Amino acid sequence: MNLPGDRERAEQRVLTFAAFVTDSDSKQALGSFFKASTPTDYRVERGDIDDCIGWLKKAGRSPQRLLVDISGSSGPLDELERLADACEPSVKVYVVGERNDVGLYRNLLSRGIQDYLVKPLGMELLRRVLLDEGNRPVRQRRLGKTVAVVGSRGGVGTTSVAVHLARCLANAGAHRRVIYIDLDLYGGCGTSMLGLGGGSALIELLNNVRRLDPQYLEQLLSTVSGRLYAVGAELDYMDAYTIAEGVLGQLLAVLSQHYHYIVLDVPQRGGTLANEAFLHTNLACVVAEPSVHSARTLVRLVRSIEAQPTPATVYSIINQPQPHNRNKVAINDFIDTVDIPIALQIGYDAQALSLAENLTQSMPERSEFAQGIARLASLLTGETATAPGKPWWQRLASKGAA
Repeated sequence: MNLPGDRERAEQRVLTFAAFVTDSDSKQALGSFFKASTPTDYRVERGDIDDCIGWLKKAGRSPQRLLVDISGSSGPLDELERLADACEPSVKVYVVGERNDVGLYRNLLSRGIQDYLVKPLGMELLRRVLLDEGNRPVRQRRLGKTVAVVGSRGGVGTTSVAVHLARCLANAGAHRRVIYIDLDLYGGCGTSMLGLGGGSALIELLNNVRRLDPQYLEQLLSTVSGRLYAVGAELDYMDAYTIAEGVLGQLLAVLSQHYHYIVLDVPQRGGTLANEAFLHTNLACVVAEPSVHSARTLVRLVRSIEAQPTPATVYSIINQPQPHNRNKVAINDFIDTVDIPIALQIGYDAQALSLAENLTQSMPERSEFAQGIARLASLLTGETATAPGKPWWQRLASKGAA
C-alpha cells in the first residue's frame, strides 16, 4: 500500500522543473508560461533560496531544472553555494534577480549557473531562456567530486576512514548526496560496516556503464539513508574478473552528475584498477601508520598519484590503528623522514571503532576517531582552509635551490 508521503516523493523524483520566486508577479508569469508550454510536471512557489533548500531537503530527488530568486539578497553567491550542496550536481539552475549587472552575471556563469534573468519576467524572456536551449552555448556542467582513499599497507584503517568519511559527508548539515564504492571486488568489508550486503551491484554497474540512467541506478544502489548510498561486490573467490580499460572512469563520470561526493575505497595501491581510480580522482587521502614500511610506501604513493596527467590534491593522514608503544616510530621522526605535509593525525580509538562496525552505526561525536574524520571532511569540502603542500618534484627543486 502506498502512503501519501510515498506518492509525494515519487512525484518529486520525476519533477522536471521547480521555481521559487519572491513576488506574486513572477509566480504568475511562470505559471502562465508553464501552462502554455510542454512541461506538465512543474512546481512554482513563492519563496527565496532558503525556502527552496528546505523543499529540496524533503524531496526524494532534485528536479531536472531549478529556478531561484536572489532579489534583495545581500550575499547571493554564498546562498547559491548552499543551494549547490542541497541539490544534485546534474541540476540545471537558473537565477532571477532585479539587478542588470554584468559582473554578477559573469560570476554566476563561472559557478555553473545556466542563465540569469532580470525582472520583470515576460513570456518572451522565459521562452527564449527556458525553451530555446538548443541554440544557446552549452554551459559547463557542475559535477560532484571523487575522493579516493588508499592505505600504505593493510591494517592501517583505510576502509574505516573511507566508510566514516562517507557517513560524515552525507550527515553534515549541507545535506549532500554521497556514494561509497568498495573497489574490493571479492568482498570488502565496507558495505557490511554500513549494514549492507555485498551482492553484485558494482559488477552490474561496470558491465552496463553505457546504459546507466537515474532509474537504473536507483534499482541497483543500496541506500544507507536518504543521502548516503553504497555499492560493492562479492565475486566468488574462484572467479577471474578483469575490468575493461576506461570503464571505471565512465562510471565515475555518470555518478558525478548525481552525487556531490563519490568516496572510493581503493584496496590495492597499484595495478589497472587503482591507476584508473587515481586518474579520475579529484581528492586523494593516503592513510598511513607510524612505521618504517608505511613511511616508504607513503612517499611512493604520493609520488604516483601526483604524477597523473591531472593530479588529485593529496591529503596524507596518519592513523593510529594500534595502541602506542615505545617500539613504534615516533610521529615527529615519521614526519621528518617522509618530508611530506601531513594533513591530520587520527588518534587510537579501537573500542568505538569496533562497536560502530559490529552495530553498523555512526561513531559517537566524542570519539577521537570521529573527531579526526570530521576534521578530514572539513578539509575536503573546503570548510577548513589548508595547504596540502607542494608536489614532490617542487619540494625537491626547493631543496636543490637551498
